[in-house]
Amino acid sequence: MIGTWMEEIKSILRTELSSLEDFLLPPAGDVEIAQVEQAMNITFPDEWKQLYHTHNGESRSGPGLFFGLQFLSLNEMLSEWKIWSDLESDYQELGDHYSIPSGWVKEQYINRKWIPFCHDGGGNHLGIDLDPDENGVVGQVINFGRDEETKFVIAHNLGEFIHFMRNTVREGNYTVEQEDGMGYWMYGRNDQARLLRDAQQFALGDVVSSTSVPASATEFADWMGRLSLPWQDLIRMENAAPEDFERQYRIYLTDENLTDVSGLERCKEVRELSLSRNQVTDIQPLVHCRELKNLYLIKNPISDLRPLSRLPYLYYLNISGTAVSDLSPLAELPRLTQLDCSDTPVEDYRPLTGIATLTDLTISSPSHETAQIISSMRQLRHLTVNEAYAWRLQDWQQIATLPLTSLKVNGAAWNDVEHLRALDQLQELSLQNVRLDDASALAHMPSLQKLSLLQNTDVGELVNITSSPTLRSFLGSFVQFDQVKDGFVQNVDFSSLIGDVTDEQREVWSNYNRR
Repeated sequence: MIGTWMEEIKSILRTELSSLEDFLLPPAGDVEIAQVEQAMNITFPDEWKQLYHTHNGESRSGPGLFFGLQFLSLNEMLSEWKIWSDLESDYQELGDHYSIPSGWVKEQYINRKWIPFCHDGGGNHLGIDLDPDENGVVGQVINFGRDEETKFVIAHNLGEFIHFMRNTVREGNYTVEQEDGMGYWMYGRNDQARLLRDAQQFALGDVVSSTSVPASATEFADWMGRLSLPWQDLIRMENAAPEDFERQYRIYLTDENLTDVSGLERCKEVRELSLSRNQVTDIQPLVHCRELKNLYLIKNPISDLRPLSRLPYLYYLNISGTAVSDLSPLAELPRLTQLDCSDTPVEDYRPLTGIATLTDLTISSPSHETAQIISSMRQLRHLTVNEAYAWRLQDWQQIATLPLTSLKVNGAAWNDVEHLRALDQLQELSLQNVRLDDASALAHMPSLQKLSLLQNTDVGELVNITSSPTLRSFLGSFVQFDQVKDGFVQNVDFSSLIGDVTDEQREVWSNYNRR
């Protein structure tokens, strides 16, 4: 069917965009397709092969077969894939990413099994996903790339997407533009988000409708009328059309003097929500925000987290500076990975021990019992401890049994760091407001690559760290930089400094980094 639909698309566009067919390349053969499959060590879906049996992409100066996005030839597609594949190990988890619908696309920056078939010339693609998340299907069509944090599943398969294209041109829901003698076309009003949403609704209407049913104008007006005036004003101010508010994926309401969150009860699609520095005490309406991934509740007088226990996709939660003392509702969250509960009255961290996904934790003023509890959390990889003055060496030794890859300490006083030597997987160590008499043991930590000495950190015997064969990055004051800059055998990154520097010091530092 793909070949038939492609012919119909070209036929309808021929009158307004005659150049399209001139730039499409001849079909690819089975041998060419097999060579690309072998190079990628994957097998392409039959519909993908049908597409390339119709045309092997379009020339670089073409008008963009896929709503202005250029159709990649097999060689171009392989070249783009290799670029992404080479970057995967270093940048796979870069940034925050969101799957629409939730649980369909792995929330990563790069995945070598995302295969591009078109691009915008700026590093962004539509492609097929051969490695979906738990709810997705192999071969689903998605967007991804340099600027694509929100990943839409826009069709179950390539055939559905081509079918959507055919229907779009049949209905005339597109625009053809001429620029410098060249024609190109675009979906609707050239709104990519609308293209992705509409294509998704066409192919996955039953799925996306199950999470959010847009209100009618009357329903929305009635709901707005029940809200407080501050909420009404806020919604109107934040959105060109107030009806769009409930469909936002990211909502930032920091420092808005909010006392309640009633205005969020219809926001069933929001993935990232910031309510930091308000006066909210009750977050019950958030039970409706079941797609939430990242939630910031910083410095609100909230104490009850029970509404969050019903958020199946919650990944990151920041409750620092709140009145929360009971973490037990979080034990029910299946995906919670990062938790910041600093500056809270939490004393019992045992509810966190059963969260297998929790790898990143921030705490404050911990007790000796807390050290024992945290040392049992074998899933932790990143730990931040603030105001740790009460911890004895025995407490740190318990923490050092964890397989941590990064440790941040803000507020401590140590004679030396022998108590951290057992952290043989530690790659990053950050110290702030720390007095350390002797840093020599840091040179013997077998995996340490990055050391950051932040504000008010006084370190003795610092020059001894230069015997470390693994350190690759150092951040500190100019005085600290000056002590160690010439001592390492290997290259170390000194590209940043903290604190004030004189013009003379800046010149010394700049000259060193230009070498």
